[in-house]
This record gives sequence, structure tokens and C-alpha cells, in this order.
Amino acid sequence: MESDFTFAVGLKSNKETNDFLRCLWSRLGACFGGIGWQYSPTRTGNQIFVGFASIGDNILLDVSFSYKERGCLSKIDFSPSGYEDGVILKKKLKQCIEEAFDNEKYLDDHLLKGKLDKNLSFKKRKGKNFYVDGNDIILKISGYDANDCGSMFKMQLQQVCNLLTFDTLRYITFSGTITEEIREKHNYKTNLVDFKTGNVTDTIEKNERYRGLTVSDDMANYIDEYLERPYMYERHYNLFDISTQLFAQAVRNEEMASIMAGLPEPYVEQAITNYMSALEVITLNDKEPETCECCGQMKYSIARRVSDLMEQAVRNGREIAKKYYGNRSKFLHAGVQMSSNSYTTSSIPLMSKNTYTGLLDQLSVLDFWMKEAVKDCIIWHECQNGKDVNE
Repeated sequence: MESDFTFAVGLKSNKETNDFLRCLWSRLGACFGGIGWQYSPTRTGNQIFVGFASIGDNILLDVSFSYKERGCLSKIDFSPSGYEDGVILKKKLKQCIEEAFDNEKYLDDHLLKGKLDKNLSFKKRKGKNFYVDGNDIILKISGYDANDCGSMFKMQLQQVCNLLTFDTLRYITFSGTITEEIREKHNYKTNLVDFKTGNVTDTIEKNERYRGLTVSDDMANYIDEYLERPYMYERHYNLFDISTQLFAQAVRNEEMASIMAGLPEPYVEQAITNYMSALEVITLNDKEPETCECCGQMKYSIARRVSDLMEQAVRNGREIAKKYYGNRSKFLHAGVQMSSNSYTTSSIPLMSKNTYTGLLDQLSVLDFWMKEAVKDCIIWHECQNGKDVNE
């Protein structure tokens, strides 16, 4: 049921809608001295109850959206309580809505600074839209106010970290994460020993691998281009971006597997799943689905797409794909892990009918070159399709 505080907006696209809403929340905050949310979304038919917005000192709004096409706002309703003059309140709300229609007027570029995992250290690199030095990172963000910019910064920083992970083959993440804590806790030192004399010549910390990282020219250009794009919300990422998201999670799971070796957590299996999924995504547009001769239904050969890509891009690629895609499928569809996780300090060789090696593995191990092979496949694929990472 419509109230006296229902306003027709009639927006035709998801981008128009979200640009309008971001600006609207900003204008409400500016008009009433702040806005806070008790977010509790519930949908009934084509109406969404968003939650309760607190504006000003004593005004509480029950906010609801209506739509004709999903993702596109047609009406917005504010059912207020705690106010004294409804005429003045309605006039102010209407003014904020009118300002939100003219949202480009209120959109500004800002430089926001964040901290990466303190175990990470990058050599200084300055692009047009980003800057990284040590574990400091700065991104250029377009937003309507401090809160809006902060939210957009976190979204954009996550993807920039994925791209940096793809570039460096090290999992790049923010400060304050569990990954940061685990790295600190497991930062053991390794002695370097002279092969001839047996004398210890130096020590290296495990976390040394995360220091002195460099951003390649191609990736620096791509990050600049990525941050330059108008933000498209649900359609913002291209296939390369999505592939790097999966790739980054694979690198993270592979790192956790090396730290937690022998424990029952399936980090290796998850890493394999992410690596294979990264290749699935990048090949999504490669082949038309085939029609089954028996039933006439469309069928998709996802495994064949991945196998063909690896065969063309890396040495012994088809064998690699057969091995790891098989591991991925067994884990996802049958819950089969790669090992019994029974290794203590010595091996007990047993045979198996189902493993690639023919032996029952006691410890899950991922080939050390796997992430490089998958990265090479993704880059090769993009080059073959007339793209590179700075397009």
C-alpha cells in the first residue's frame, strides 16, 4: 500500500538505480546530519522492505522499494515515525530525491589509502589511478561522500588485490585478516648452508617471499584501466577479472596447504578446484554447446575446454588437465580427497585403484609449478583472443 511518502522514480537499469541510490543516501545524510541503518531486507512479490533508516535526531524511516523489472527501482516509500511536521519532512525527502536524480553533480574523485597485510612489501609503483609502496596502497575512487567512498574502496581494493595476486603469484590481501595472522605465526627462519663446508652462511625468513614484490608494467596498466571503468555493479567484471578472483583464492588455499600440511582441511583440493574454475571461466565463450543426438538437449563440454586450453598453452597440458580436472571432479561431486591425511613422520606405501599415481597418498601435494601453469594458460588465452592484461 502506498503512503503519502511514496515517490515514483521509474529507473530503467540496474546501474541507473544504484547510482541514484548511492547519491540518495548521501544526500539524506547531508540534509539531516547523518543516516544510519538497521538493515533487514525482506521481499514480497515485487516489493522489498529494506529496513529502518535513522535520520536526524528522532526520525525513523521504514524504507521499501518497488520494482517492475528486477534490479530497477520504480518507487521508493518512506514511512516515517518520530517526526512532528510531515509537510516539511516530505519536502526535504523530495528535495533529496531530486538531487539524487542529478547524481553526477555530486560525484567526486577521491584518493583513499589502505594497508595491505603487514608481511607484504611492494617496491614503489605509481600509476594513474593507484599507488603502492611497501604495504601502503592508494586507489582513486569516485563517490558521493566519505561513507560511500569507503564502501567502494573496499570493493575495488579486493579486486586490485586479486589482480596483484595473479601478477606476483603471492596471495595479496588487506591488513587485519586471518591470513596476516597465520603468516606472522608461521614465519620460521631457514638456515643457508655452504654446500662444501657445511657452515651456516645466512638465515632467511619464510615471509621473505612476500617482500620486495614488483608490479609488472602490463598489470599496472590493467589496474589503471580497471579503476577507470564506470562501476557497473552486477556486470562490472569481465571474464579475466572473474578468473583472477578464482585464481587468487587458489593461491591462498595453496599457501594454507603448505602451512597446514598433514591436517585434514582440504586446502589442496580447494586450490585445485579454484585453479580449474579459473580456467573454466576464461574459456566460457570459446565453444558453442553441442546438441545431444539422442535427446536433442544442449550439452557442454567444460572439461574439454579446459583440456584444450592447457594442451595448447603449456607443455604436457592435456595430461596436467586430465590429472587435476579429475581431482577436482572427484572432490566436488563425490567428496573424494586426494589423500588419507595419515602421514606422520614416515611413509607407509599402499596401492589404490583410483588415484592418478596408483598409490594411496598419505599427504595432499600440489605440483609447485601449478599456479604458474594456470597463469600462463590464462595469459595465453587472452593473447590468442586479441587481448592482453592492459586492454
